[in-house]
Amino acid sequence: MCRRLGVEGRVPLIMLTARGEEEDRIVGLSLGADDYVVKPFSPRELAARVEAVLRRVNAAPEAETTQAVLEFDGLRVDPNTRGVTVRGEPVVLTAREFDLLHHLAKSPGRVYTRDQLMEAVWDFAFSAENSTVTVHVRRLREKIETDPAHPRYLQTVWGVGYQFVDER
Repeated sequence: MCRRLGVEGRVPLIMLTARGEEEDRIVGLSLGADDYVVKPFSPRELAARVEAVLRRVNAAPEAETTQAVLEFDGLRVDPNTRGVTVRGEPVVLTAREFDLLHHLAKSPGRVYTRDQLMEAVWDFAFSAENSTVTVHVRRLREKIETDPAHPRYLQTVWGVGYQFVDER
């Protein structure tokens, strides 16, 4: 159920669980969760995370302006339809995966830390769980890269974070 809801991108998911090992968090995020909170947790932190998700979900729609389609060699990201194609073939992304890809791709070459991406894409000013970003980048690479082990577009800047590379 979690995977189905996450893929459809209709329902934001926050997992509340007693399972706090790194592997458990990675599995939970890989199944489509937007966040993963381990018990015991602070009620204030949980409320802040829920509020952040609700802000994102209930955000007023942007003005009815057309946003520029981002095209790179073999990759097309259309923010108007939230569609992505790789070499002309459509790729199914979760809502969060699309937001992450679009955020990185609209500023090729710019390096973002995990905390910056958490704030921009997940709307969290700080999260000790920035492994969320790592998991989402890995999943994106599996979907858009020819060789995810040697990514062309989504590159790691070791010790800093990630950047989108346009090698035209």
